[in-house]
Amino acid sequence: MLATKSKRVVKPSKGKTAVPPQWEAPIAPPRRVIIPRPDVLHNYLDHKQICQYMDYLTNRYPHFVRTYTLGLTHERREVRALEINWMNSANVELSPQLRQHSPPPVEMLQNSKTPYPVVVKGDQCRNTIFIEAGTHAREWIGVTTALNCIYQLTERHTRNIEVLRKLRFIVVPLVNPDGYEYSRTKNPNWRKNRRPHKSTKFVGTDCNRNYDIYWNSGSSKVNRNTYKGERPFSEPETRAMRNMLDRLGPNLLFFLSLHSYGQSIMYPWGYSRDQPLFWRELNSLANSGKCAIKSYNGREYRIGSISCLTKRTIAGSVVDYVYGVLRVPMALVMELPSRDLGFQPPVEMVSQIGHESWYGIREMCKRAYDLRHQIKRETEPSLPSPARYQAGAGDGAEGEAAAIETKPVPVKEPVTAGGDNAEKKTTPKKTKKRVKRSVRAQHEAIVKLQKKKTGGPGLLRAGLYPRQMPKVASAPPVRTRGGHGDGPIPLLTSRSKPPASSRMPLGVFL
Repeated sequence: MLATKSKRVVKPSKGKTAVPPQWEAPIAPPRRVIIPRPDVLHNYLDHKQICQYMDYLTNRYPHFVRTYTLGLTHERREVRALEINWMNSANVELSPQLRQHSPPPVEMLQNSKTPYPVVVKGDQCRNTIFIEAGTHAREWIGVTTALNCIYQLTERHTRNIEVLRKLRFIVVPLVNPDGYEYSRTKNPNWRKNRRPHKSTKFVGTDCNRNYDIYWNSGSSKVNRNTYKGERPFSEPETRAMRNMLDRLGPNLLFFLSLHSYGQSIMYPWGYSRDQPLFWRELNSLANSGKCAIKSYNGREYRIGSISCLTKRTIAGSVVDYVYGVLRVPMALVMELPSRDLGFQPPVEMVSQIGHESWYGIREMCKRAYDLRHQIKRETEPSLPSPARYQAGAGDGAEGEAAAIETKPVPVKEPVTAGGDNAEKKTTPKKTKKRVKRSVRAQHEAIVKLQKKKTGGPGLLRAGLYPRQMPKVASAPPVRTRGGHGDGPIPLLTSRSKPPASSRMPLGVFL
């Protein structure tokens, strides 16, 4: 006889009725968190809204957008980075073949609970574009332009899919959130961060002078807007950036720092007046962005090295650190427009400046991808030396070195007493500071020089500089207009042009 399996009958407990399995409620899928979207294109956002927009994009595009917290500021605000990595194995919009050969989206480090962007090893691994903005608190338009880049690469990714298939983007839209919030609420011209200095009443350090590349050349006066800090990487913002940059250094192809308002695209060096070895490639990269913006709306940018266009040396900047220490192939500074608009252009101009800047940035990213095999930083010689130093001229008890912009003359370093090779201490020659004189002062100096030459009061001929003046100056011949009250006018030459002495009025010098 075949044994039949007995069915198990479940008896309901007292006071409860049995519920058939088909009547049980199905398990509902987890709901996605709905995050409101701030208006990033037509307004200046605060730090909370910027973080909200980054969370919104991470929630809407979880397959290729991720947010990382790099660190906390003195006032406990987050410094965030957004990664846009289209070519990763978790992107469902890629084909199975591409997903199989793509790296994972994130990587977990040892003794760390937070994920970090993946660092790919190999010769063909340099495909990451790093964009940072908001280092200086008052430059609001740089923060908005970085957010516009994020918008173009995420919400309009179908129009920029060509760039996304080749490159990975990491954007830090606000490096200095403490100073940014202070400039929005208290002082619009605030530039530094908000960490106070001990035993002083002054607050803040210029984050773009706090990187460890010839840091000693920076300003040592704590009350300056360009104060470099007590030591390299003394600020939490620069340490957060350093940790991310040092980790991603082998993958970085192009670094871009957004500032305002010089309307220029500049390449290293900032601390030295020498040109980098691959300055032609960097100039070509900057020129591609310049031409793209000019073709978009006619605005023309200047291009050149930082020290050349700014007419001064800048030590300890993030661009010099990335290009000189990490040896990233390409690094640029983009100064947004313009002097007429200031650091915070009107809200009506935000969208226009953001869109035109994106056209130039996108073109520079494409050009950087084309130049990736032409720049080999491994064979580059050592870094050029900055301006010579004057020992003990800096402020502070430690006698920091102060940079003096003079001709590179070799100077013997003083040796302390008791050394093996003791030499006489040589004091550097004092350099006269060039003081810019006003127009009136220049005019008075010219008149005084003329009096010495002629021995009398004389008359300065309009339009002539000191090197053009003859030994005896005389007034130009004039012809009157016959009683009409119009005053004298200069005689015309045979070519119907006024002589050189009458082309510039005397009032120009006043």
